[in-house]
Amino acid sequence: MKFFKQIMIAVVASCVLAAGALAFEPQKNDNKPPPPKEKQQVPKTEKPPPPRSNDGGNRGNDNKKGKP
Repeated sequence: MKFFKQIMIAVVASCVLAAGALAFEPQKNDNKPPPPKEKQQVPKTEKPPPPRSNDGGNRGNDNKKGKP
């Protein structure tokens, strides 16, 4: 039982030391963020509307997928 207690103390101590080493690691966020980019204006082109068909909007796709 004494051996088990010593092992547990060693495990807990190593975990505490590892957590402490990670907590005090130097931060790597010393770099400044890049300057904001200027917004580019993209000219919007007017498109002609698609031609209308005379079938009443039914183009044959009724989403039945294999149903008779």
